[in-house]
Amino acid sequence: MRTLIFIFSVLLLSSCERYDRPSAGNLQGEYVIDMVTFQKIDNNVTSDDTTYYPGSVYINPDEIYPMDTIKLGYTTWRFDYNIISMAPVLDGFGGKIWTKQYYIDMTSSSGWEDGYIEFMCEGTKRIFRVIDRQPESMTLRSSGQWPFANLGAKQEITLQLSRVGP
Repeated sequence: MRTLIFIFSVLLLSSCERYDRPSAGNLQGEYVIDMVTFQKIDNNVTSDDTTYYPGSVYINPDEIYPMDTIKLGYTTWRFDYNIISMAPVLDGFGGKIWTKQYYIDMTSSSGWEDGYIEFMCEGTKRIFRVIDRQPESMTLRSSGQWPFANLGAKQEITLQLSRVGP
């Protein structure tokens, strides 16, 4: 009888499958924006594709502060558990004071994609798709905007970020 219970318990415990719920991933840390690719898409055809590299400045007159000007290699964003921080100011003691902070909603990843980051920035909703997520870098693509309503092309930006701090 004891061996029967032992065999039954071994079969029961060894046949269990561990269920792991997909998580949204840990984005915590400070990142510098290294590369920006700006695309104009008109009727599903990419009509203009401009890439900006470190040392250059990406300026979008259709955006609002703090996302209107990105100095590549210098502009930093910080991700915490549920906050994205932008526009840092040095405090004089080696630290930074983040002047713009927004609550983010990170949707969980699936087997096909790494998820989405959503936040409200100065009254407008921003959605970035996580294209690639590595331990020390990530690539985000905006959901796009139509600055001239339905009369113009959709504008998308792709951001390449590298982790620079905790």
